[in-house]
Amino acid sequence: MFERYTEKARRVIFFARYEASHYGSPYIETEHMLLGSLREDKQILAFLKPGSGEQIRQEIDARTIDKHAICTSVDLPLSNECKRVLAYAAEEAERLGHRHIGSEHLILGLLRERDCFAAELLQQHGLELEKFRDEARKPPKFATSAAGSDSVLGRRHVPLQAPIKIHGARWNVDHVRSKVESHHEYSWHWHKQEWKPRDIVIHRTSALVSFDLDLAKEPTSFELVKGGWQKDHCAICRWELMASSDPEHSTGYTNGRDWLCCECYEKFFARPDFFKSNYPEMT
Repeated sequence: MFERYTEKARRVIFFARYEASHYGSPYIETEHMLLGSLREDKQILAFLKPGSGEQIRQEIDARTIDKHAICTSVDLPLSNECKRVLAYAAEEAERLGHRHIGSEHLILGLLRERDCFAAELLQQHGLELEKFRDEARKPPKFATSAAGSDSVLGRRHVPLQAPIKIHGARWNVDHVRSKVESHHEYSWHWHKQEWKPRDIVIHRTSALVSFDLDLAKEPTSFELVKGGWQKDHCAICRWELMASSDPEHSTGYTNGRDWLCCECYEKFFARPDFFKSNYPEMT
């Protein structure tokens, strides 16, 4: 479900899970997602009143009854409020014409869930939905933080503005370049192979999915589903890869974790740096 999420947004979810375990919560609640957002993207504080970061944590501490931390290896499902927040975040990305879902969209999702604790805290500390939506709508600015930031205030400036065509669809250059750069951070070995369904295990209570098949040794908690993972998406353009008679959908490149469709691999990984060259696709 997180294929469209930027690395920063995924880290927000990771930190939200950590915060939930720290507070001994059986669910990841909206206040944990807010803490995860503030931990990952400090630039959000620029939209809040001075000192809000520490005050927000103190208010969450005061509201939390059971503060006994639980093991971080325990599966913690999203609360219903958090599930709606993720749905709102996707809606906000669509509303703004963004193909990615970033940390800014998660904040908008929290503000949309008006009656939740996180929205209450954000509003108390000066953040308003329409104001922040206007900021997210603005064109990317020159980077003011670490390279690769997808923050509202810190996205990298890319001088290339012509859209890139992938599988006939037009893609925003900023979005594609960010995705490509994130996969160039490590020296991945990509190899071409036919896509095949993968076995998964499903937690019987939360319905969360894992590729760690050793969990099936605990059958009371986990169910092994043979061939349960029916498709993947290209990490750049979200092209579907699946068992199919169409080679464009059934064959791709993988590093053992992520997948690339053949077109994205040939454009952005097999060639010299695509973004430093004047290829016809950019004109």
